[in-house]
Amino acid sequence: MSLGQLAPSRIGRGLGIQDVRVTATALAIALLALNVLDVVVTEFSVTHLGAVEINPLMAPLIGTPWAFALKVALPLIVITLATRLRSWRFVKFLRGMVALYIVIVLFNISQVAYTLA
Repeated sequence: MSLGQLAPSRIGRGLGIQDVRVTATALAIALLALNVLDVVVTEFSVTHLGAVEINPLMAPLIGTPWAFALKVALPLIVITLATRLRSWRFVKFLRGMVALYIVIVLFNISQVAYTLA
């Protein structure tokens, strides 16, 4: 490679449909695990620590089986899509969602830890 020449892209080096599906499926499973952890921590916070759910869509569902069902059903739909789609754009979307849920879950856990300390 000479000076000023850009490095070759990963796209041309054999990353195919299978790589997209495997990556998307792994990210979707991580999203499922984070959603379950989120609902467990939220349920604990609301029922035992007096916290308030600020998400207006989830607030009426907290304390009911519907909260867990919704938090599991949506990622399962994403997992189904992940096994069928062939787009790196979808993988990027999932990366963003996983990053967002990591922040949400860490925030919830930190709130519980602060309250219990």
